[in-house]
This record gives sequence, structure tokens and C-alpha cells, in this order.
Amino acid sequence: MENYQEYFRQSGLIIKYLKGQLTDPEKEQLESWLNENEQNRTLFTKLTEEHFIGHELEVFSLLEKDTDWEKILSEIKDQEKIQVSYIGYRWMRYAAAVILMVGVGVGIYSYKHSFTNKPAEVADVKIVPGGNKAVLVLEDGKRITLDDADQGEIARQANMIITKTGDGQLVYDVSASAIPGKGGKLKQYNAVTTPRGGQYRIVLPDGSKVWLNAASSLRFPTKFDAHCRLVELKGEAYFEINPLKNRVAGKGKRVPFRVVSGEHVVEVLGTHFNVSSYEDERMITTTLLEGKVRVVRAEPGEPPRKQVGVMLKPGEQSVMSLREPEKIREISVRPVDTEETVAWKNGQFQFRDADLPTIMRQIARWYDVDVQFQGKLPDTKFRGKISRDVPVAELLKILQTSGVNFKTEGRKIIITS
Repeated sequence: MENYQEYFRQSGLIIKYLKGQLTDPEKEQLESWLNENEQNRTLFTKLTEEHFIGHELEVFSLLEKDTDWEKILSEIKDQEKIQVSYIGYRWMRYAAAVILMVGVGVGIYSYKHSFTNKPAEVADVKIVPGGNKAVLVLEDGKRITLDDADQGEIARQANMIITKTGDGQLVYDVSASAIPGKGGKLKQYNAVTTPRGGQYRIVLPDGSKVWLNAASSLRFPTKFDAHCRLVELKGEAYFEINPLKNRVAGKGKRVPFRVVSGEHVVEVLGTHFNVSSYEDERMITTTLLEGKVRVVRAEPGEPPRKQVGVMLKPGEQSVMSLREPEKIREISVRPVDTEETVAWKNGQFQFRDADLPTIMRQIARWYDVDVQFQGKLPDTKFRGKISRDVPVAELLKILQTSGVNFKTEGRKIIITS
């Protein structure tokens, strides 16, 4: 678990400030922390408002009680830096909220001092979270709705058995026909498409695993080529690639795996990574968690191996902007919080300094809602984590505490200034 010692110290000073119990040395410590940056000052102002204890704790009650919340409450009781004797039991939940707000980013909060007493108009919103929903499209055009299909075998193709497991996973049976280049008929392609409000897991013919996010599609052959495994992605997916060797050719070399999203190509040998290529986002990103990948921008008609690419190490993310003119789009590399990137795969929304449009695009895809903005958007940055299993109304209530006003019309969320 993360070391919260510094967060406990800061929150302890804030609590003693509210209780009027700060010593002169502690006043100096608190002032030093406030002078570190403007973010600390705005956060302090927010935490010391009169209505925070009652109103904000109601919001924090929506957080994951069985995970981060319970752990932090437990840590408060054991932590020497915050003495229970001067906090008192009735301050425990507030102390937890302060610690969360100060540093660990559990829940959703903003850095800006922007509250409203107007209740969010979300009482009648009955929109539930997404789930395991997808459509399998076979080579002959047959469509199988996976969320309606029974568990077990659902199709056969070129001696390939396609099954649906009890935990909502599509599996291509790894048999002799799954070995690249061996046996089988002419190459056939399948596609798995998730709607807004859907996600699905796939085990490809080579044993590689794919988690497909909402509003995404993956096209792949039922039998991979002996020299290259290639899939086409639209939207977002997390990959765990099986480091398959070319046993057919007898060379013992690994068969590369390529993920193609338009002109964006990720070349892999065996690794764990995430690719996000939504058309409504400003960029295509590839985030590496394990192994090594090369990311290239492939010119039309030019094989990716002829292109100059960037190599990623674990903890790095490549970025190709979609706003630049096509001819000058370049790929850059930056360090990234991998936990935030793959939070969706682990059933979480997680943000670090995200603006409101970024958050609402994710909400729109997962809850299958339309989002409309009216007026000037609040200049607010958000940081936090919350389960993707909560109803959309609870998410809107949390955002509303940061000055974001809503009204709803059916499955439309209208954000007003």
C-alpha cells in the first residue's frame, strides 16, 4: 500500500487548525505547506469551508467502501503521525476525506474552489453502467450477439471452435489450426464489436488475450500468418500477447504481433500494452506495461518495417496527435501513470488532472449517453478514482460538487454554465 505518512501529517495539521489546537511550530509547518504552491492553498480553502464536513462526506460515502476507503480508515487508527487522542473518533471520517483530497486521489475532486448549493438535476436518471456486451461478426457476415448467446460452443470456422465462457469471454480454441501457417483453409476474418456501454474479453487463435473497451472493434484472422500476426483496432483495447515462435519455419524466431489503427501501427513480440484510438479523442496513444514495443506511423502502401518508429519501455506512452495535418503527424514519447491508463480494464474510472470533456467522453461511452455542453465550460481539472459499476447519477452528483451543473433529458446529459 502507498506510504501516506506525508498526507497524514498534512491532514493532521488541517484538522488541528479547524479545532483551534495548532501550536506555533505546527502553524509554521502548515504555512510552509500552503506556500509550496497555489494548488495547496485552493485545496486548503476548500477543505476548511463550513459545509465541507457534512456535505462533502456525503459525497465520499459513494466511494468504494471495501477497498481504498476502508484501508485508509484503518491506516488512520494505526498511524503515529495522526494521534487519535487529538482527532477524536467523530473526526475519523473527515480525516479520511482530507487525506484522500490531499494526496491519494480516491474519489473525484477538483483543484479549483468552485462549489454550488444547487442540487444536480439527476434524481430521475435511471441509467445503469455498461457490462459484457459485444457482437461477433463472422467471415460470411453472420452476426452473433454475445451477451445473448448461451455458454459453450457458438460457432466453428476452419476447424476452429469458438466458445463463450461462463465469465463472459470469447475463446478461439487453440489447436493445430491455430499455429501460424499450419493447416486450415484460406484466411478468414472475424470481428468483435462492442457498443457504447459494452466491453468484452477475447482469447485470439494464438492464445493472446484482448480486453476490448466500450465503442470499440477488433478485426482479426481465424488463422494467423506464419511470419506476422496482424489485427485491426478501432477504439481501445488492452493486449497480453502470447510470445509465439515460428515452429513451422523451424527458425525458432518469435512471430511479431501488429496492432493497426489507421496509419498508427504497434509492433510487438510478447508484452502487455494498451492502445487507445478513439476517433473523438485528440490523439492515439500506446501505453506499455511490460516488455517492449515499437510504434510507427505507416505511410499508405508502405510496410511498417520500412518506417522509422519509437521504442517504448515499461511506464512510457507514445502519442500521435490527430489534430496535426496528416503529413506532419509525429509520434512522441512521455512517461505515464499506467494504472490510470488501464483503470477501465480493472473496472475503474481514474483521472489525473483531466478536464471535463475528457471525463464526459468516457462517461458517454460507458453509460451509452449523449453529452451536450451549453455555455462556457468550467475551468476545472479533476483527479480521482471510482468504480465503473456506480449508476451515472452518483457520478453526476460527485461532479456537481465541483461546480458542474447538469440537466438531463432521457439519455442526454446537458452540462450548463
